[in-house]
Amino acid sequence: MGPALDEVGQLAREFRVMAAALAEREQRLRRSEQLAAVGKMAAQITHEVRNPLTAIGLNAELLADEFSEQDGEAPKLAQAIVKEVDRLTQITEQYLRFARLPAPRLERTDVNDLLRSLVQFAGEDLRLRGIRVELELEPTLPPLPIDEGQIRQAVLNLIRNASEAMQQAASADSDADLGERSPRRSLLVRSRWLRSEGGTSPRIGIDIIDGGPGISRENQGQIFEPFFTTKRGGTGLGLALALEIVTRHGGQLQVESPVWPLSPQQPAYGTRFTVELPLGDVSR
Repeated sequence: MGPALDEVGQLAREFRVMAAALAEREQRLRRSEQLAAVGKMAAQITHEVRNPLTAIGLNAELLADEFSEQDGEAPKLAQAIVKEVDRLTQITEQYLRFARLPAPRLERTDVNDLLRSLVQFAGEDLRLRGIRVELELEPTLPPLPIDEGQIRQAVLNLIRNASEAMQQAASADSDADLGERSPRRSLLVRSRWLRSEGGTSPRIGIDIIDGGPGISRENQGQIFEPFFTTKRGGTGLGLALALEIVTRHGGQLQVESPVWPLSPQQPAYGTRFTVELPLGDVSR
Protein backbone atom coordinates (compact mmCIF):
# COMPACT_ATOMS: atom_id res chain seq x y z
CA MET A 1 0.00 0.00 0.00
CA GLY A 2 2.84 2.39 0.76
CA PRO A 3 4.42 2.50 -2.75
CA ALA A 4 0.98 2.71 -4.36
CA LEU A 5 0.02 5.66 -2.18
CA ASP A 6 3.30 7.34 -3.01
CA GLU A 7 2.58 6.93 -6.74
CA VAL A 8 -0.92 8.37 -6.30
CA GLY A 9 0.48 11.32 -4.38
CA GLN A 10 3.11 11.93 -7.07
CA LEU A 11 0.43 11.79 -9.80
CA ALA A 12 -1.73 14.21 -7.84
CA ARG A 13 1.15 16.68 -7.51
CA GLU A 14 1.97 16.41 -11.21
CA PHE A 15 -1.68 16.94 -12.06
CA ARG A 16 -1.81 20.11 -9.93
CA VAL A 17 1.34 21.44 -11.60
CA MET A 18 -0.11 20.67 -15.03
CA ALA A 19 -3.43 22.33 -14.16
CA ALA A 20 -1.63 25.44 -12.91
CA ALA A 21 0.48 25.59 -16.10
CA LEU A 22 -2.63 25.27 -18.27
CA ALA A 23 -4.40 28.00 -16.31
CA GLU A 24 -1.40 30.31 -16.68
CA ARG A 25 -1.19 29.57 -20.42
CA GLU A 26 -4.89 30.31 -20.82
CA GLN A 27 -4.48 33.58 -18.93
CA ARG A 28 -1.56 34.62 -21.15
CA LEU A 29 -3.57 33.75 -24.27
CA ARG A 30 -6.46 35.87 -23.06
CA ARG A 31 -4.09 38.74 -22.31
CA SER A 32 -2.55 38.42 -25.79
CA GLU A 33 -6.02 38.66 -27.32
CA GLN A 34 -6.71 41.75 -25.23
CA LEU A 35 -3.42 43.29 -26.36
CA ALA A 36 -4.35 42.67 -29.98
CA ALA A 37 -7.69 44.40 -29.40
CA VAL A 38 -5.93 47.35 -27.77
CA GLY A 39 -3.58 47.56 -30.76
CA LYS A 40 -6.49 47.91 -33.18
CA MET A 41 -8.12 50.48 -30.93
CA ALA A 42 -4.87 52.45 -30.63
CA ALA A 43 -4.53 52.61 -34.42
CA GLN A 44 -8.09 53.92 -34.66
CA ILE A 45 -7.44 56.49 -31.91
CA THR A 46 -4.30 57.66 -33.70
CA HIS A 47 -6.18 58.16 -36.96
CA GLU A 48 -9.43 59.63 -35.63
CA VAL A 49 -8.49 61.43 -32.43
CA ARG A 50 -4.82 62.23 -32.01
CA ASN A 51 -4.28 64.64 -34.91
CA PRO A 52 -7.50 66.64 -34.40
CA LEU A 53 -6.76 66.72 -30.68
CA THR A 54 -3.37 68.31 -31.36
CA ALA A 55 -5.00 70.99 -33.50
CA ILE A 56 -7.59 71.69 -30.82
CA GLY A 57 -4.86 72.02 -28.20
CA LEU A 58 -2.80 74.45 -30.27
CA ASN A 59 -5.82 76.63 -31.01
CA ALA A 60 -6.90 76.57 -27.38
CA GLU A 61 -3.42 77.77 -26.35
CA LEU A 62 -3.66 80.62 -28.87
CA LEU A 63 -7.05 81.60 -27.44
CA ALA A 64 -5.67 81.44 -23.91
CA ASP A 65 -2.88 83.84 -24.93
CA GLU A 66 -5.41 86.19 -26.56
CA PHE A 67 -7.60 86.24 -23.47
CA SER A 68 -4.76 86.33 -20.93
CA GLU A 69 -5.18 90.04 -20.17
CA GLN A 70 -8.97 89.99 -20.13
CA ASP A 71 -11.36 89.46 -17.24
CA GLY A 72 -14.41 87.21 -17.25
CA GLU A 73 -14.99 83.57 -18.12
CA ALA A 74 -13.18 83.47 -21.50
CA PRO A 75 -9.62 83.05 -20.11
CA LYS A 76 -10.79 80.37 -17.66
CA LEU A 77 -12.63 78.45 -20.38
CA ALA A 78 -9.61 78.57 -22.70
CA GLN A 79 -7.32 77.28 -19.94
CA ALA A 80 -9.82 74.55 -19.09
CA ILE A 81 -9.82 73.42 -22.73
CA VAL A 82 -6.01 73.30 -22.78
CA LYS A 83 -5.95 71.27 -19.56
CA GLU A 84 -8.55 68.80 -20.82
CA VAL A 85 -6.78 68.37 -24.15
CA ASP A 86 -3.55 67.60 -22.27
CA ARG A 87 -5.37 64.96 -20.23
CA LEU A 88 -6.86 63.32 -23.32
CA THR A 89 -3.47 63.40 -25.06
CA GLN A 90 -1.93 61.54 -22.11
CA ILE A 91 -4.66 58.90 -22.37
CA THR A 92 -4.03 58.35 -26.09
CA GLU A 93 -0.30 58.11 -25.39
CA GLN A 94 -0.98 55.43 -22.77
CA TYR A 95 -3.00 53.40 -25.27
CA LEU A 96 -0.28 53.67 -27.88
CA ARG A 97 2.50 52.82 -25.41
CA PHE A 98 0.56 49.77 -24.23
CA ALA A 99 -0.22 48.52 -27.74
CA ARG A 100 3.22 49.13 -29.25
CA LEU A 101 5.44 47.91 -26.43
CA PRO A 102 8.66 46.68 -28.10
CA ALA A 103 10.60 43.61 -27.10
CA PRO A 104 12.90 44.42 -24.14
CA ARG A 105 16.52 45.26 -24.96
CA LEU A 106 18.43 43.67 -22.12
CA GLU A 107 21.48 45.33 -20.58
CA ARG A 108 23.12 44.74 -17.22
CA THR A 109 21.61 47.35 -14.90
CA ASP A 110 22.03 48.25 -11.23
CA VAL A 111 18.48 47.96 -9.87
CA ASN A 112 19.30 50.01 -6.77
CA ASP A 113 20.53 52.92 -8.91
CA LEU A 114 17.33 52.67 -10.94
CA LEU A 115 15.19 52.84 -7.79
CA ARG A 116 17.16 55.78 -6.37
CA SER A 117 16.65 57.65 -9.62
CA LEU A 118 12.94 56.87 -9.68
CA VAL A 119 12.33 58.01 -6.12
CA GLN A 120 14.21 61.23 -6.84
CA PHE A 121 12.16 61.75 -10.02
CA ALA A 122 8.80 61.14 -8.30
CA GLY A 123 9.81 62.75 -5.01
CA GLU A 124 8.44 66.24 -5.65
CA ASP A 125 5.05 64.97 -6.77
CA LEU A 126 4.85 62.67 -3.73
CA ARG A 127 5.85 65.50 -1.40
CA LEU A 128 3.11 67.71 -2.81
CA ARG A 129 0.64 64.90 -2.10
CA GLY A 130 1.90 64.77 1.50
CA ILE A 131 3.44 61.31 1.08
CA ARG A 132 6.67 60.31 2.84
CA VAL A 133 8.95 57.89 0.92
CA GLU A 134 11.28 55.33 2.48
CA LEU A 135 13.95 53.61 0.39
CA GLU A 136 15.39 50.26 1.54
CA LEU A 137 17.98 48.78 -0.81
CA GLU A 138 19.74 45.42 -0.57
CA PRO A 139 23.45 46.22 -1.18
CA THR A 140 24.46 42.73 -2.36
CA LEU A 141 22.27 42.60 -5.47
CA PRO A 142 24.12 41.97 -8.74
CA PRO A 143 23.36 43.91 -11.94
CA LEU A 144 20.38 42.44 -13.79
CA PRO A 145 19.87 41.93 -17.54
CA ILE A 146 16.82 44.18 -18.03
CA ASP A 147 15.48 46.89 -20.28
CA GLU A 148 16.03 49.82 -17.93
CA GLY A 149 13.48 52.09 -19.59
CA GLN A 150 10.73 49.48 -19.49
CA ILE A 151 11.33 48.39 -15.88
CA ARG A 152 11.52 52.05 -14.91
CA GLN A 153 8.10 52.59 -16.52
CA ALA A 154 6.62 49.55 -14.76
CA VAL A 155 7.85 50.60 -11.30
CA LEU A 156 6.84 54.22 -11.88
CA ASN A 157 3.31 53.03 -12.73
CA LEU A 158 3.24 51.14 -9.42
CA ILE A 159 4.46 54.19 -7.48
CA ARG A 160 1.85 56.42 -9.08
CA ASN A 161 -0.86 53.86 -8.42
CA ALA A 162 0.22 53.68 -4.76
CA SER A 163 0.30 57.46 -4.31
CA GLU A 164 -3.19 57.85 -5.79
CA ALA A 165 -4.52 55.12 -3.50
CA MET A 166 -3.05 56.82 -0.42
CA GLN A 167 -4.35 60.22 -1.44
CA GLN A 168 -7.81 58.75 -1.87
CA ALA A 169 -7.65 57.04 1.53
CA ALA A 170 -6.32 60.11 3.35
CA SER A 171 -9.06 62.37 1.99
CA ALA A 172 -11.68 60.09 3.53
CA ASP A 173 -9.86 59.25 6.77
CA SER A 174 -9.46 61.32 9.92
CA ASP A 175 -5.95 59.87 10.13
CA ALA A 176 -5.04 62.33 7.37
CA ASP A 177 -4.78 65.07 10.02
CA LEU A 178 -1.47 63.54 11.10
CA GLY A 179 0.10 64.55 7.77
CA GLU A 180 3.31 62.80 6.78
CA ARG A 181 3.56 61.12 10.22
CA SER A 182 0.51 59.05 9.35
CA PRO A 183 1.16 55.42 8.33
CA ARG A 184 -1.50 56.01 5.70
CA ARG A 185 0.85 58.52 4.05
CA SER A 186 3.97 56.33 3.88
CA LEU A 187 5.38 54.67 0.77
CA LEU A 188 8.13 52.05 1.00
CA VAL A 189 10.27 51.26 -2.07
CA ARG A 190 12.48 48.27 -1.40
CA SER A 191 14.82 45.87 -3.20
CA ARG A 192 15.59 42.43 -1.76
CA TRP A 193 16.55 38.85 -2.43
CA LEU A 194 13.64 36.47 -2.82
CA ARG A 195 13.97 33.06 -1.23
CA SER A 196 14.10 30.22 -3.74
CA GLU A 197 11.60 27.40 -3.36
CA GLY A 198 11.66 23.93 -4.77
CA GLY A 199 15.21 24.25 -6.10
CA THR A 200 14.40 27.22 -8.33
CA SER A 201 17.00 29.91 -8.95
CA PRO A 202 16.97 32.91 -6.59
CA ARG A 203 15.25 36.04 -7.81
CA ILE A 204 15.33 39.75 -7.14
CA GLY A 205 12.30 41.44 -5.64
CA ILE A 206 11.24 45.08 -5.94
CA ASP A 207 8.52 45.98 -3.44
CA ILE A 208 6.20 48.99 -3.62
CA ILE A 209 4.27 49.09 -0.33
CA ASP A 210 1.66 51.76 0.28
CA GLY A 211 -0.56 52.82 3.16
CA GLY A 212 -3.71 53.02 1.05
CA PRO A 213 -7.08 51.41 1.75
CA GLY A 214 -6.07 48.06 0.26
CA ILE A 215 -7.57 46.06 -2.61
CA SER A 216 -10.49 43.72 -2.15
CA ARG A 217 -10.00 40.03 -2.94
CA GLU A 218 -12.55 40.34 -5.71
CA ASN A 219 -10.66 43.18 -7.39
CA GLN A 220 -7.25 41.53 -6.93
CA GLY A 221 -8.26 39.05 -9.62
CA GLN A 222 -9.04 41.85 -12.08
CA ILE A 223 -6.63 44.72 -11.45
CA PHE A 224 -4.17 43.53 -14.12
CA GLU A 225 -6.86 43.25 -16.79
CA PRO A 226 -6.71 46.01 -19.44
CA PHE A 227 -9.34 48.73 -18.89
CA PHE A 228 -10.28 47.58 -15.37
CA THR A 229 -10.08 50.48 -12.92
CA THR A 230 -11.68 51.62 -9.68
CA LYS A 231 -10.31 55.16 -10.00
CA ARG A 232 -12.42 57.96 -11.35
CA GLY A 233 -10.97 59.01 -14.68
CA GLY A 234 -8.52 56.08 -14.76
CA THR A 235 -7.72 54.25 -18.00
CA GLY A 236 -7.12 50.83 -16.46
CA LEU A 237 -3.82 50.48 -18.34
CA GLY A 238 -1.14 51.31 -15.75
CA LEU A 239 -1.08 47.95 -13.96
CA ALA A 240 -1.75 46.03 -17.18
CA LEU A 241 1.30 47.68 -18.77
CA ALA A 242 3.43 46.96 -15.68
CA LEU A 243 2.43 43.27 -15.79
CA GLU A 244 3.18 42.99 -19.51
CA ILE A 245 6.65 44.53 -19.07
CA VAL A 246 7.54 42.27 -16.14
CA THR A 247 6.23 39.16 -17.93
CA ARG A 248 8.33 39.94 -21.00
CA HIS A 249 11.37 40.00 -18.72
CA GLY A 250 10.61 36.47 -17.54
CA GLY A 251 9.41 37.78 -14.19
CA GLN A 252 6.20 37.96 -12.20
CA LEU A 253 4.15 40.76 -10.66
CA GLN A 254 2.51 39.80 -7.37
CA VAL A 255 0.02 41.68 -5.21
CA GLU A 256 -0.77 41.27 -1.50
CA SER A 257 -3.48 43.24 0.28
CA PRO A 258 -4.07 44.19 3.03
CA VAL A 259 -0.57 44.38 4.51
CA TRP A 260 -0.91 45.89 7.99
CA PRO A 261 -3.55 46.21 10.71
CA LEU A 262 -4.11 49.85 11.69
CA SER A 263 -5.62 49.02 15.09
CA PRO A 264 -7.90 46.36 16.60
CA GLN A 265 -10.84 48.71 16.09
CA GLN A 266 -10.10 49.60 12.46
CA PRO A 267 -9.79 47.49 9.30
CA ALA A 268 -6.44 46.39 7.91
CA TYR A 269 -4.91 48.50 5.16
CA GLY A 270 -2.07 48.79 2.67
CA THR A 271 -1.00 47.00 -0.50
CA ARG A 272 2.30 45.45 -1.56
CA PHE A 273 3.18 44.98 -5.22
CA THR A 274 6.27 42.85 -5.79
CA VAL A 275 8.16 42.78 -9.07
CA GLU A 276 10.03 39.46 -9.27
CA LEU A 277 12.91 39.42 -11.74
CA PRO A 278 15.23 36.52 -12.66
CA LEU A 279 18.97 36.92 -12.26
CA GLY A 280 19.74 35.85 -15.82
CA ASP A 281 23.34 34.97 -16.62
CA VAL A 282 25.30 36.90 -13.97
CA SER A 283 28.62 35.32 -14.97
CA ARG A 284 29.06 37.64 -17.97
